Amino acid sequence: MRVLRLTHSNFTLLLVLMMALVLCMGGCIREDKVPEGTIAQEKMASILTDIHIAEARVSKLQLNSVDSSILVFDRLKADIWKKHQVDTLQYKTSYEFYVTHPGLMKEIYDQVNKLLEKREKEKNIKI
Repeated sequence: MRVLRLTHSNFTLLLVLMMALVLCMGGCIREDKVPEGTIAQEKMASILTDIHIAEARVSKLQLNSVDSSILVFDRLKADIWKKHQVDTLQYKTSYEFYVTHPGLMKEIYDQVNKLLEKREKEKNIKI
């Protein structure tokens, strides 16, 4: 019978492999539970719809200066935050959560597409 001798280098290699396995297994676990304070999907879809319309409006203005475009877009975003009663931090943290959960973000953008189509049919897009 052969006895396996565990040397320091073998032990280190085994430890590294086990840690890599644990990290890989942990990465496979999906946590789709939405953190408290995150904007709901429906509201996020509405906000993103308004943001995309605002981007189109700024683009259509064809301003000569990037700074001017940024100023106009920032003003439009401020109106969007006010309309939806959210602040920049709440939007950013919610957006970051949804970006790291592609399945949820896909659901949101499916809603965004539907909202844009609905507004276009109703001629309710002010660009």
